[in-house]
Amino acid sequence: MRPIFHLSIPVRDLDEAVDFYGGQLGAEMGRRTAEFADALMFGAQVTLQNDPASVTSPMPRTRHFGATVQWDEWELLAARFGGGSLIVEPPTISYEGESIEQGKLMIVDPSGNLIEIKAYRQPDKVLGTLAD
Repeated sequence: MRPIFHLSIPVRDLDEAVDFYGGQLGAEMGRRTAEFADALMFGAQVTLQNDPASVTSPMPRTRHFGATVQWDEWELLAARFGGGSLIVEPPTISYEGESIEQGKLMIVDPSGNLIEIKAYRQPDKVLGTLAD
């Protein structure tokens, strides 16, 4: 088995978080108890901890998690979330025409957790062997 990144985040309402991650982000939902639920997405295991007291609001932009996806997948996500109320940072393209060209957007879950989704036109130029 290859290593799988795991992140645990607090949410204010577990049902609301499961609906968001499973329904809107398309995560495969794994284990679930009254205390937590696993969202399997972007090659990672994100554990949604039912812990309203630990939710930070507003969340500082420097505290976010995210995923780097293929360019065509990023375009689909940008089209889906681009004009919606979940947007914190609208879809933008930086370094256009350069080898490090990137697309980026940031959304927020119902608990205020920030999620950055980005793509590189030439992933190997930025991510090296991770792009394999």
